[in-house]
Amino acid sequence: MLTISGGQWRGRKLKALEREGLRPTSSRVKAAIFSILESIVWKKTGQPDFATWRCADLFAGVGGLGLEMLSRDAAHCVFVEKDRVHAKILKENIALLECQEQSTLIVGDVLEFGWDARGPFDLILLDPPYADSHLPELVARLGSGSMLRPGGVILFEHDPKVKLGEVKGLSLQSTRTLGPAGITVYVRDADEKLP
Repeated sequence: MLTISGGQWRGRKLKALEREGLRPTSSRVKAAIFSILESIVWKKTGQPDFATWRCADLFAGVGGLGLEMLSRDAAHCVFVEKDRVHAKILKENIALLECQEQSTLIVGDVLEFGWDARGPFDLILLDPPYADSHLPELVARLGSGSMLRPGGVILFEHDPKVKLGEVKGLSLQSTRTLGPAGITVYVRDADEKLP
């Protein structure tokens, strides 16, 4: 079972899948992720408030990160997951929290980009399988596309051995290693026009 760690649904249990090779985001890593995001929002607005944020949770799994954002009052989250078993559990988790109106679930491959028409987003969360070799390509596409609003944030959880450098159109804000997880955060320049 996964547990929502903050916001209106703090302490609520989510359904999860027990499968070899899966690595749900640990409580420690979640705490670091939301500390980073709250710091970025505080700098932008003077208060840690996600109320107007539209989010995309890519490689969503059972929805842990995106549902954490909705628990913290994000306006909407688009979840993209290609594994049908994960997507079924994610749909159940959305129903469990009664947040269907704030959620869109797309069952499909992130790299096919059918989801990007739902943007632009204030936050894109990426937690791909650590063995995914397409991460640098995906980062470059997100940096050059219109999926992220000016001032928007991209947050990656990845294998700490993977080093993501500068990306055209994005400013590297933070790179951290927390045990078996790396976290890299980019922000689109607030003055940049969308393509």
